[in-house]
Amino acid sequence: MDTLLNDFQNFSLWLISKENLQKVSSFILRVNNQVHMNSNIIIYKDFVKTREIDNDSFSTSHFYAIKNRKHEIVGTIKAQKWDRQSPLPIEHDFNIKVADIVSNLNCYPNEIWHIGRFAIDQEKVKKDQFLRKNRLTLLKLLLANAFQHIYTNPSNIALAECDKKLFEKLKLLQINSTPIGESKTYLGSETVPIYNTSSGVEKNKHLCYTPEQQDLHSA
Repeated sequence: MDTLLNDFQNFSLWLISKENLQKVSSFILRVNNQVHMNSNIIIYKDFVKTREIDNDSFSTSHFYAIKNRKHEIVGTIKAQKWDRQSPLPIEHDFNIKVADIVSNLNCYPNEIWHIGRFAIDQEKVKKDQFLRKNRLTLLKLLLANAFQHIYTNPSNIALAECDKKLFEKLKLLQINSTPIGESKTYLGSETVPIYNTSSGVEKNKHLCYTPEQQDLHSA
């Protein structure tokens, strides 16, 4: 069963269990198709590939989800700790070697995390007045729970494939990530591979909170 991390009355934050992992896999594909292809159709082979990747990485990952009052998923994000052996998605999808990124840093990272499976169902958000008014809060909550694994050690780094529009939005939130390759069309949108250091995240402690430290009931 999924683990309830915090109930904010109008929505809730969950840690997804392996038995419900396929819900995240289908959610991310459906939302990306909605946003970038104006379609709710999920291509089966894409679902199988996504589900297999999520299953294989589950033991080293944290899958977070925000659910509405109907217990429907409205947002997801994944933080995966690299085991220093298995290839990360950013490597085979963008032809990037993590070893090359590490060699360009001033110090060897303590932990390397991959941030992925980030999506917010804008259609569901629009239909819920509270969620619509607090969509930025949903974004921050998902980012905070993914980033909390990064800022625990000053030498940790995060890697991600980031939608270009989100990349620009992160700049406005003063999360200045560094591109590490050319952008390409990925899951229906122009996507840029990026990395961020722990210090880059630590500058934004207003985003890096655990749910217990914030009162969103009246947000």
